[in-house]
Amino acid sequence: MEATFFTGKRPWSKIKDQILGQYMPAYLAKVSKLGKPIILIDAFAGPAKFDDGSPGSPLIICHAAERLVQDRYLAIFVNKEQDQHEKLSYILSRFIDQNRVHPILGNADAILGWVHEILEDQTVFLYLDPFGLKGCEFSAIEPFLKRDKAFSTEIIINLSIPIMHRLAARHAVAAGRSDNSRIRAYHEQLTQVLGGEYWKDILLDGSMDPEKKAVNIMEIYREKMIKVVEPNGFSGSCPVREKVGSRLKSYVTFYSRHQDALVLMNDAMCQAYHQRMNEAWSENTLFENMNWQENRETLKLEDIILTTARQSPYKSRSDLWVEIIQNHFMQYTAKEYRASVKKLVNDKKLEFEDVKGTGRLNNQVRLYLPEGS
Repeated sequence: MEATFFTGKRPWSKIKDQILGQYMPAYLAKVSKLGKPIILIDAFAGPAKFDDGSPGSPLIICHAAERLVQDRYLAIFVNKEQDQHEKLSYILSRFIDQNRVHPILGNADAILGWVHEILEDQTVFLYLDPFGLKGCEFSAIEPFLKRDKAFSTEIIINLSIPIMHRLAARHAVAAGRSDNSRIRAYHEQLTQVLGGEYWKDILLDGSMDPEKKAVNIMEIYREKMIKVVEPNGFSGSCPVREKVGSRLKSYVTFYSRHQDALVLMNDAMCQAYHQRMNEAWSENTLFENMNWQENRETLKLEDIILTTARQSPYKSRSDLWVEIIQNHFMQYTAKEYRASVKKLVNDKKLEFEDVKGTGRLNNQVRLYLPEGS
């Protein structure tokens, strides 16, 4: 199945590729100001381009880097299959000749260990999108999570949910075959990838809905990522599926030490997911060309803003948004938030302290509820 994966991009793959494509330019524009060399790592790169001509993650990464940090980046693309390595090397030959791209034939976990050993103060972006789960062991990413906080480090990882369920082998365990050598090997792999045995209480629970299991697993996984070092970082996940109500394919999860990444990723993931769900829902209907942002309900967002402003009065508009994202990740965009704040101010339900004296709403204004509210 892996051999045929790159014949054409699956519709749901648009979600993860749109996330990467939207995030990379904003990310590179910000980290370029740090003045450090930038290392971009795609540990499961594939051939760079699908057979139908669609760009894969290496091309998405390179196109953004060429536009924004042309002379300051090194992209490392890893493949374990010879044919994919050769195709990528051919497609990216121009960048390879200019010493901006370094293709490697090998296993992801071994290469990640080698890369971490040679790192100094570089800015690092690590992208992991495996066909299965092998190579994404928590021990492989933990050294990157533990890098000195003075150095910028960001991680995006895509973990397959169906493979998690298959490796958990709940029915086999329920039938008393947990001591089977193959089942033990499956369980050890899950423990290594997820960084602990917490998955057992969740995935082996016969009473829990499969999607709820995935949500719980990813919540704990993110907690583990952000608590590896102090101060804690920021993380969020986006589900990948074909359409609303269909089975989860995977979760794209990011980790960063900077709250700006949280804000950018919230928008990227919200837009990618809801746009794809709208496309799947409206395909071959009268609504096929309708913008996914039309008719979005934001009344609940207004309630969230008022509740958060009541609990955390006089926070700046930008800081209040960060707090809201942390509790309601991927539900609303920054544009929707700003519009809702403006409406609440116009409706006299929210007031602001004009810190900069401009007389207008901006990220620095401090928001609070009117007296008596």
